[in-house]
Amino acid sequence: MLKIFGIRNKKKTYVLMHKNVAVLAGDYDSQKASFNAITEVFSYDHVPYSARENGSVSLEHLNHWLRWRGIPGYRVGLDRLLSRLEVESPRELLSKYYGLSVSDHYWLREEEEQFSYDSVNFFHHSFDQDGFGRAMFAFGKVDVTSSARRTPNNTLAGYQKKAWFHRNNELVLFKGGSFLYQMEPINEMIASVMAKRLGMDAVPYTTEIYESQLVSVCPNMLDMNHELITADDVLAVHVPPADRFHFNDYVSILKEMGIANASKCMDDMLVLDFLMMNTDRHNQNFGVIINADTMKWEKVAPIFDTGTGLACLKFDDELKTWPADYRYRLFNAKEISDKALISLIQNIERYDFSVLDDIPDIYAKQMHKYQMITNMSNPRIEAQKRLLGWRIRLLKQVQLRKSK
Repeated sequence: MLKIFGIRNKKKTYVLMHKNVAVLAGDYDSQKASFNAITEVFSYDHVPYSARENGSVSLEHLNHWLRWRGIPGYRVGLDRLLSRLEVESPRELLSKYYGLSVSDHYWLREEEEQFSYDSVNFFHHSFDQDGFGRAMFAFGKVDVTSSARRTPNNTLAGYQKKAWFHRNNELVLFKGGSFLYQMEPINEMIASVMAKRLGMDAVPYTTEIYESQLVSVCPNMLDMNHELITADDVLAVHVPPADRFHFNDYVSILKEMGIANASKCMDDMLVLDFLMMNTDRHNQNFGVIINADTMKWEKVAPIFDTGTGLACLKFDDELKTWPADYRYRLFNAKEISDKALISLIQNIERYDFSVLDDIPDIYAKQMHKYQMITNMSNPRIEAQKRLLGWRIRLLKQVQLRKSK
């Protein structure tokens, strides 16, 4: 019989499963959310990608991968969430209800247990979305039951408040914004609109109010047949020299693995990041979608998590002046200039930036729509509108110079 909240004993032999494939067995510590030892490997082809090491399994990388799947210690509102869920740490949540996720198809079961992935996965089965959603987002007193821990949100990484919900027979992600003006959800929406107009493959975002907070809403880009390998996972296996910028290495790896349009997809990401002045393109925020049954690499993941940009973390007086040369984080480089970022774009001529001419007005309209929630002033909104308009003009100028 299934245990409603999965792993209960602190140390015991557990099997890491991938759908219905037994991957490996080992001594698992549920309090630390890590394996103390691997006792047997059943299917190396299904070992989590970043844990593979020259035909064997890296225990260190396996545990890093396991812990990275969970809620980080820097999540906004973490202390309040843990108190409401009556757990001591986010790592404890990683071992609840078999460690199931909706970003991949891995899960944990006790060695003697016998049941199928089909009977427990959250793609097909409901969960207490309202319980966890209120525990994560709500202000004031909130009473939630233990069922709020029966959720794929236990394995949902990231800084901002977020939660999965079932809506109209699909999984959607609600994600909040920062303390200042909650601008990230609006930024996600406008970035996805620009991406669609420019012919890019990007996750579509909308905005709405949940628990008196502005949130972005997007569908899960994954399903029962697919999962994400992040750039961080890729580079953990195909390790480039530390003293070399990893951009070209990463593109070469994608091409070697059969991703024919790798250069175009990376161009798309760079263009959108330039427009949005994205400060959060770390190696977990892009990657590759693979077939979860064959493990074949199928395509570059749609662009996602582009909300932390356009000065959303700057105070009003900081918008009065803006550096002529903006800086980004990308791969192993902590600071990449506008000029350097643009130099990485292989074919900027392919884009028709005229389709973005009305985007600053749409951006401003969205900010006015939620003004009562965000408390953004009219001068702030106008400054944000000008900032986005400036970024669009800069790309047009670059494109014009390259065409001569």
